[in-house]
Amino acid sequence: MIYDDVFKYKAPVFGKLLDFGFIFQDNKYEYDQKIVDNQFELKICIFNDGKIQIQVIDSDTGDEYRLHLIDGVVGEFVGKVRTECLKILQAIADNCFEAKIYKTEYANKIINYVKEKYCDNLEYLWKNFPEYAVLRRADNKKWYAILMVVERDKIGLSGNEKIEIIDLRGNPEELKNLIDGKKYFEGYHMNKKSWFTICLDGSLDLKEIYTRIDNSYQLAKKTDLKK
Repeated sequence: MIYDDVFKYKAPVFGKLLDFGFIFQDNKYEYDQKIVDNQFELKICIFNDGKIQIQVIDSDTGDEYRLHLIDGVVGEFVGKVRTECLKILQAIADNCFEAKIYKTEYANKIINYVKEKYCDNLEYLWKNFPEYAVLRRADNKKWYAILMVVERDKIGLSGNEKIEIIDLRGNPEELKNLIDGKKYFEGYHMNKKSWFTICLDGSLDLKEIYTRIDNSYQLAKKTDLKK
């Protein structure tokens, strides 16, 4: 759909939907707003599974207006419908949704772990790479982890389906014996002497990953910082 990018890699925060003005009824969140000088009504339904339904209804006939959904249709009027719809949908995305890129249980548990232990949140630094995010220390801004979605063959595995990975710092001497191409891989897109990669597919125990994250956090600490 023409508006899919507005909500791409995002998930609704249902409490914020209510604060925005949505009404919960019949197991879905509903929001209506008049647009284009009250000629149309923009109706938005968000279901418990995150699915979004968007309709523009003609106020006079009650019929659904769909010309704004067709890329090849241009003109001042249809452009106004698109612009007003996009403005409202973007406001909803900005105020009621949060980033939801990573789907594996491991990735989401890691995100919660660093948030609870270090009060750190993912930072999405690259517009062209929305599936890449970093974690950095608050005191010196050094990165200690990078979450990414890449194709399997990018880290040396067979196949090109997408997987979720994490890059972490490691002691260069330890990495010489750690990298095995099964559980531990050379750091993807980072200095391979001091970074390594882990697949978040269950091949490595989550507790061990937490320990590796803690070690990476300490390695990112400047030597001249006071303990």
